[in-house]
Amino acid sequence: MADVTMHIPEFPPRRVAEYLASLGGSSRRRINSGAAAQVGNFVKTYLRRIAPQNHRTALSFTPAAQPTGHLEEAARNTVWRGDANGARVTVTSPGITRAFHDLEIRPVRRRALTIPARTAPEAYGRTASQVALREPLFLLRLRNGGAMLATGNEPMGPQRPRRGTPPPRARIERPTRRDWRQPEVGGGVRPVFWLRPRARVPQKRDILPSDAALASEATKGYATAIRTLQAALGV
Repeated sequence: MADVTMHIPEFPPRRVAEYLASLGGSSRRRINSGAAAQVGNFVKTYLRRIAPQNHRTALSFTPAAQPTGHLEEAARNTVWRGDANGARVTVTSPGITRAFHDLEIRPVRRRALTIPARTAPEAYGRTASQVALREPLFLLRLRNGGAMLATGNEPMGPQRPRRGTPPPRARIERPTRRDWRQPEVGGGVRPVFWLRPRARVPQKRDILPSDAALASEATKGYATAIRTLQAALGV
C-alpha cells in the first residue's frame, strides 16, 4: 500500500505564510487545521467523482471484470492534520504515487509477477492463490520463453509443467499477440495469469487534483480559517 502526503504550506500565497509566522502556536494550529480540512475534503470529493471514470481496465476484460474500487478506497483513506508547524493531507491507496511518476513493479519474494489475462475477469484484483481456491491452476511454459498460469486440460508428457505455489498479483499488462499464437494455448487451455519479470505502469497525473486546484483550495481554506480566527479574537 502506497501513500502520498501533500504538505499544504507549499501552496498558500506568501502573505499568508508571513501572517502565519507572526502568530503563536495555538493560532497557527487553528488556521492550519482549517486549511487541512478544506483541502482534505476537496481531495475526497475529487476521488469519489473520478472513480467511476477510471474503470477502463476492468471493462477491457471479456466479459468485463468487477472494478477493484481502489479510488473509492483512496477517498475513504484520505486523512488530514493541522498543527502549529503546518497542514498535511495524506492519501493511501495502491499505485497512488503514479500521479507523479511511472511505476515499475517487480516481484517481491517471488520469481514473477502474475498479470491477469484479459479473458479471465475472475483474476482481476485477486492473487493467484485466491483464484486457485476456486479453480485449479497449472504452470504452462510457452515456446517464446514466456509462461502462464492456466486452467483447463493440463498438457501431459515428459515436459509436463511442474506445479508450484502461484506468485502474487501485480498490475495489469496486456499480453503480446505472440503469446496468443502459441500452440499450447489451444486444446481447452485457458490463460488466467501471464507471468512477467516486471511491469511498468505509466504516470496518470489526474488521479489526484492538479497543483493549481490544490493551491486554490488551500488559499480558500487559509482565508476562511483566518477570518474565523480574527472574528473570534475581535480583530
